[in-house]
Amino acid sequence: MLETSPLLEPDRAWSEHGDDGSNGGIIHPEQDTTWKTETRIMIANTVPLVLTYLLQYFYSLIIVLVVGHIGEDELAAVSLGVTTMNIVGFAIFEGIATSLDTLCAQAFGSGNLKVVGLHVQRMILLLLLVACPVGMLWLCSPWILARMIPQPQLAIVAGTFLRTSLIGVPGYVVFEAGKRFLQSQGNFTASLVVLLICTPINLVLNWVLVFKLDLGVTGSALAAALSNDLRAILLILYIALYLPDTHQCWPGLLPKTILQNWMPMIRLSVPGAVMTLGEWFAFELLNFSAAYIKAGGSAFTGSGPLAAQAILSTTSVLVWHIPFSGSVVASTKIGHLIGRGSVDAAKTISKFYATFFSGTALFDMILALTAGSLIARFGTADPSSEVRDLVMGTLPLVAVFQIFDAAVCCIHGIMRGLGRQAIGGWATFAVNYCIGVPLALVLSLGPPMLGLVGLWSGLSIGMAVLASVQAIVLGIIDWEKCVLDARKREERCD
Repeated sequence: MLETSPLLEPDRAWSEHGDDGSNGGIIHPEQDTTWKTETRIMIANTVPLVLTYLLQYFYSLIIVLVVGHIGEDELAAVSLGVTTMNIVGFAIFEGIATSLDTLCAQAFGSGNLKVVGLHVQRMILLLLLVACPVGMLWLCSPWILARMIPQPQLAIVAGTFLRTSLIGVPGYVVFEAGKRFLQSQGNFTASLVVLLICTPINLVLNWVLVFKLDLGVTGSALAAALSNDLRAILLILYIALYLPDTHQCWPGLLPKTILQNWMPMIRLSVPGAVMTLGEWFAFELLNFSAAYIKAGGSAFTGSGPLAAQAILSTTSVLVWHIPFSGSVVASTKIGHLIGRGSVDAAKTISKFYATFFSGTALFDMILALTAGSLIARFGTADPSSEVRDLVMGTLPLVAVFQIFDAAVCCIHGIMRGLGRQAIGGWATFAVNYCIGVPLALVLSLGPPMLGLVGLWSGLSIGMAVLASVQAIVLGIIDWEKCVLDARKREERCD
């Protein structure tokens, strides 16, 4: 009965658009929809997004795996370079670009199709401007890192890696903006097609540049950078040649117009950057702290906890891509409805997302347990190793963490659709650094000396608090005002 009962009233429903399903989730208020239909649409749109974000994540893994065959020092330097690149670079770009999840989706839902492309043009320019100071830091990274780590040679190699990676920043920026240009129109597959082409090319480039031309770390960075630029070019060509329906949202290049009315975009971009940067940095900080966990209660430090944390964090990140991808789909559809002014429909579909993400959380929990145990089994040679014991002893907490993480992803997706990511951004930053991270450090390194169990206990408690706080805030948000704010933004941005 639940599967076939109407989810939205006939005058407020939305469903798939287009016979080919390329624009799944475009709003049609005259059509009805059901829980079964919405579940199918949600899964159909989330799966390609999960694969898209996983392939992007594998770019960093490819670098680490390739350089790992060169030498231990090179691997350590590249790991430092990748971490720096993610925190002082990609996390900022990703966070700023999340404003398009709101702006483009609401503009599309309101029928202001040309404004969608206008937002994208402004975003590309904003990201390129932000890339200038980021690029300066990357260029100066050999000297900066040399003052932060005791091994100057590692700093030089990591700095060389970052300098070379600058070549791929324009492509990274354009691809992120173009990806959201398509997502706002309900197309969640085009980016995946491009990445399916570019990922093997990235592998081939790594093999040629690193091993055949003997360029080492520089070759691996260059391979990733060229692949970043290539995927932007291929995405533009794909849109131009194979997605004519999306051209309705492109107003042509507007040099004068894109330099005006930036404040609506900046107001949404800043909290998005704060939230993303805060999350990524907190995770890297806790990964680093694992190096100081006492191994087996004996020596000051040991490689066991650090190696185990690497497996646990990798498992968590891989699983996280599922609820995060679902949140992108949710924010797009909520944005459509808010842009159209369908408040009741937006509230109703949000309840569906709460139910859907509850199921996703349980799935993520099981997946974390399964994937973590498999990685521990095949990633450690000795069945009786301390690393495997640490992983298996901490995995249940990692699984519990996924439940709260899925809830937070759901709420963040709805808030982005409403244009209220400022709440999520500052709440995430405050809870992470006032509760989650301090508690994790105290439980793992402080008097309780719980090690990795304490680390993930603190993380889970912090995430539970964050989910609870944001759920309460979401319940008191004035959705009608979100519609009015969206209309004001469109008036200022047009």
